[in-house]
Amino acid sequence: MKVLLNVLSATALLSSVVCAEMPSVNQERVETQSEIQNRFKAMKTDELLERRGTMSTQQEKEQLHNELMNRQQTMTKEQKEKFMNKPENRTPKMQNKGSGKGMMQGNGMGSGMGGGKGGR
Repeated sequence: MKVLLNVLSATALLSSVVCAEMPSVNQERVETQSEIQNRFKAMKTDELLERRGTMSTQQEKEQLHNELMNRQQTMTKEQKEKFMNKPENRTPKMQNKGSGKGMMQGNGMGSGMGGGKGGR
């Protein structure tokens, strides 16, 4: 019984410490979002369109997209076309360069056919 009480009190103490730190993490996230937002608001629309496809974090991608969506009403025809098309300067996505053959799984009944995705 004493061990159970110790475990419960330790758990309660740990959860209170974790909860106490969460607001600071959330505050940092909000500050980062505000910083990104302000940086994008200060840029010209053409500069923002050139930045499409080059953002490294999901937060930056979302903020850039939101800023461009807000400006969509005031974009020229050329800017709208550029906004609607895939970015020319986007960073290439990871390509599957693996050499694996896949995993053959299954014993007993069945064909035992297992196909995996493997690159060249």
